[in-house]
Amino acid sequence: MITGYEVVRAIGAGGFGITYEGFNPITERRVAIKEFFPRGIASRDDATRIAYSKQDGEVVSWALKRFADSANRLAKLKHPNIIEVLNYVADNGTGYMVMEHVEGQTLEDWLKSRPSPPQLSELGPIFDPIFDALEYVHANGVIHRDIAPDNIMIRADGRPVLIDFGALKLIAHQTLAHGPSPKSFGVLKANYSPPEQGGDSGSVDPRMDVYSLAATIYRTLAGKPPMDADKRKTDTALKGQDSYIPLAQAAQVPVPAEFASAIDAAMSLRPKERPATVAEFRAKLAVRASEPSTAASNQPATRIIQPQKPMDVTAPIMQSASMPMTAYSEPVPPPYEPQSKPADQGQPYTPPGNAAPAAKRSGISIANIAAVVFILVGGAAVLLHRPLVNFFEGMTGMRIMSREEPRQQQQQQQQKQQTQKQVSPREEKQTQQPARDANELFRRGNDLRQRGNYRQAIEEYSDAIRLDAKFVNAYINRGLSYHRIGDRDRAFDDYSTAIRLDSSSKDASIPYLNRAIVWRERGNGERAFEDIENSLRLDPKFALAHNTKGNLYLDRREYDRAIASYSEVITIDPKYAVAYANRGTAHASNRNPQRALEDFSSALRLEPRNLNALVGRGRAYEDLNDPDRALKDFTDALGIDRASVNALLGRGRVNLTRRDFVAAYSDFSDVARVDPKRALAREGRGLALEGLGRRDDAIREFREALKLDSNLSRSREALQRLGAQP
Repeated sequence: MITGYEVVRAIGAGGFGITYEGFNPITERRVAIKEFFPRGIASRDDATRIAYSKQDGEVVSWALKRFADSANRLAKLKHPNIIEVLNYVADNGTGYMVMEHVEGQTLEDWLKSRPSPPQLSELGPIFDPIFDALEYVHANGVIHRDIAPDNIMIRADGRPVLIDFGALKLIAHQTLAHGPSPKSFGVLKANYSPPEQGGDSGSVDPRMDVYSLAATIYRTLAGKPPMDADKRKTDTALKGQDSYIPLAQAAQVPVPAEFASAIDAAMSLRPKERPATVAEFRAKLAVRASEPSTAASNQPATRIIQPQKPMDVTAPIMQSASMPMTAYSEPVPPPYEPQSKPADQGQPYTPPGNAAPAAKRSGISIANIAAVVFILVGGAAVLLHRPLVNFFEGMTGMRIMSREEPRQQQQQQQQKQQTQKQVSPREEKQTQQPARDANELFRRGNDLRQRGNYRQAIEEYSDAIRLDAKFVNAYINRGLSYHRIGDRDRAFDDYSTAIRLDSSSKDASIPYLNRAIVWRERGNGERAFEDIENSLRLDPKFALAHNTKGNLYLDRREYDRAIASYSEVITIDPKYAVAYANRGTAHASNRNPQRALEDFSSALRLEPRNLNALVGRGRAYEDLNDPDRALKDFTDALGIDRASVNALLGRGRVNLTRRDFVAAYSDFSDVARVDPKRALAREGRGLALEGLGRRDDAIREFREALKLDSNLSRSREALQRLGAQP
């Protein structure tokens, strides 16, 4: 037993630690446990306890302290594509880092199961989230130090996760310098570690991870890892030549020359020759051709002032408001994985397909026909905005057509014909040139915004507006970008300008809707209602506006009106899962759990991974005294978002009802870790501790809960029951 977990098996071992799979028979929770165990220094007193010689005592204490510090830093990282550190325990003369157990297979296992290496177009879903995760990790001052195919897990749902941060590798470096005698701790990972990782300084830099990430991509495309850095150094010193085989020669699938060169540069033996950051490396992989194709440039471009569809190409995710236990939602643009993200409050939104897509190039030359066929066959559409496919689009001068494009081109042609009837050729040339430039800037802005580069998108939209001060859609989409970076005041100004320029057409319903969201965030429900009414006056069938109107009624606790608004959404769009989930929340708030259950179930039939619907249905099952089904829904919700506070609270409540106090304590502790100021978490822990007979600990938790929220009557009653003062 280690920290309450039965050791099932050893998962792996390195020079400074051993990783086990652990299982708690009471909570049935499975974890991974990394034990501090320096090879050559540590030995076993018995099956569990660690012993060290006296001469190594000082350095061991020094290294253990750093191991604990590393666990503390890693526990603060919260990202869907990195492993979560749950706890650190000092016991048995050593330390244990407790982490989530990730079910799935490693990237290495996936590659070995294939008859041949994957095509480049298949890698985006794996590596794009890993790039995101590493940028997040580096931004928080942490270096992974152990990126390799066996440290990237692919979950059953396809989501990649970085595991096994090399915290012990840096400690091993430093221990070599502090210990009484040199020892080997397996600091380097053959073929994947950069050469400086085996140096004496122990210093770390993002370029280390850039090297290892490039090596991992190399192994994926070449079918085998690159030459080990130590051998490369030796060959360079003895033979005067680096024995590294360039990716262009090693790859077993077609790889464009510039892409291969970017990988080769990232694997330079000299750190200064590599990209300095993961973002820079990513940009080099996503390089585009700078010149548009001739066929595309010959097409006249005219700004579409009044398109038939609203102007946004981003897909929806969920947005929630602060409601007890459940949430109601609206679509907003997703960063990576729409269905796995916790709901965000107050984001601007417009319906899918409501902005002119970024310009799609279609000029195909003889030289790039093969690349075009490869893109189509390889399924590059799945990776439309990912770095690897961006590179291909740049190389071929092509863009994959979207459903919106033919209609957009038809609109442009119709507007061109209308303009030709009204003005002379000379006037047409004078008026179209600035519009074409503004339109191209607008499309660039859309492309950047789709990829999450909101600040750069703002610059493109601003340039478009400087060329055409009446470019309504540029104001709308710049407002969306401002909102995404948290600058709601400028977003509000842009929506207001768009309304002022065009306040009477059907398309003006969009900026009215987005401005209503800002009013709502400012706490001005009356002005929000005014804008929603204007939006619906211009477009009575605007489902998103009806949905937001329902949310505003829900804010006011006018549940019957909220239900009516959501019902209107469902009449307009019977497959709109968000509206069912929101109506379920309204029914639950109106004390009608059976109707809530029906609506949440309808939402889940349409979107089985709808987090809000799962949590809401779990609460409805609670209210209907069906704890087993409630527990399943809350657990399923945590499978989508492990940090969902409402799901953890719900599961904790159900476990209290089932008198599974250990599991309940674990759930409420997870809430306290995610949100330390959540009073209900401390109250829940108190109830669990009371159930376990730990009176003094329970009293302490109830008192802490009341410090956070003095209105918790259940905590006051518990203190009275235990004979203690608040």
